[in-house]
Amino acid sequence: MRGPSHLVSGFLDGSLPLPGQDEVDARLTELDRQLVRLLQADGRRSFAGMARDLGVPEKTVRRKVNQLLDDNVIQITAVADPALLGFPVMALVGLAFDGGQAVKPLMNSLAELPAVDYAVVTTGRYDALVEVLCRDTAELLTVVHDTLARTPGVGSAEVFPYLQLHYQEPAWDVAQDKAAPERTEEGEGAQAASLDATDRQIIGVLSLDGRLPFQAVAETVGISESQVRKRVTRMIGDRVLRITAIANPRSLGFGMQVWVAIRCRPGQGIEALARLLTKIPSITYVVACAGRFDIFAEAVCRDAQDVMRLIDSEIRTLPGVERTELLMCLDLYYRAVRPAERRTGDGA
Repeated sequence: MRGPSHLVSGFLDGSLPLPGQDEVDARLTELDRQLVRLLQADGRRSFAGMARDLGVPEKTVRRKVNQLLDDNVIQITAVADPALLGFPVMALVGLAFDGGQAVKPLMNSLAELPAVDYAVVTTGRYDALVEVLCRDTAELLTVVHDTLARTPGVGSAEVFPYLQLHYQEPAWDVAQDKAAPERTEEGEGAQAASLDATDRQIIGVLSLDGRLPFQAVAETVGISESQVRKRVTRMIGDRVLRITAIANPRSLGFGMQVWVAIRCRPGQGIEALARLLTKIPSITYVVACAGRFDIFAEAVCRDAQDVMRLIDSEIRTLPGVERTELLMCLDLYYRAVRPAERRTGDGA
């Protein structure tokens, strides 16, 4: 099940009652950007704590944060490994359009599909990349061949099933600094942890509003506030849950987003290369997959020169890289992932 029905601010013109991107950027002050950065590091950080860090009155911080939320400039949500939320089967699908439909209405219809949590319009081999989350391979088959491939305007679909979600960093600024040891591969904490039904309920509530008071979460889930606090603290400590602000990267000065499709050299390890990619500043997402490419990596960059440096000096020079294809992102659609709904016969 997907998260909130609205899309992240500024990623899709017309999807939200917002002005154009230039106006959004112009109205964000340096204080706004500092607050976004703090909330990306910890979406539940207190107003008082942020006020102390920035040396401004608490009431100013409260007003600014509430305005950012009300204007949908940021969305504070829970981020967790989709496999732990009931979606062990994931895939990136490269779509080629046949020209029979306008791109934005077509992308709107794709983004509304229940299995889709992320879609991006790209240049290059594919007109769009769509990430789908499924409960099993039968559902993946249905989503790809009975839904995506048959959507009016879609000419062809190429599927890249995930073998491993190696790394994800939804905070754009954090991705630029890979020195912190806790920013490691996504799977490390997840492999050592598990979530029960109550944990998934809590994540589902926090995916709608990551700053919701624990008392309100407790009332929704039906347990005590102290139990909610203890469970959230444990999940964050185990690195299977983050509460973070999702924002338009352009609002923080990252003007370009790209996907890099990578083919490994014969005899070279895919996992070893994936580990090297996660250490590169600007890389925010790394998946090992099946198909014509071995790895897809997402990156956010400040400008075209930054993209050139990333590709030419940091990725193509890595041992194990045979070839790369660069896909420039033109428009992005994103929803927070919520736990899968149980089907009849599913276990607890």
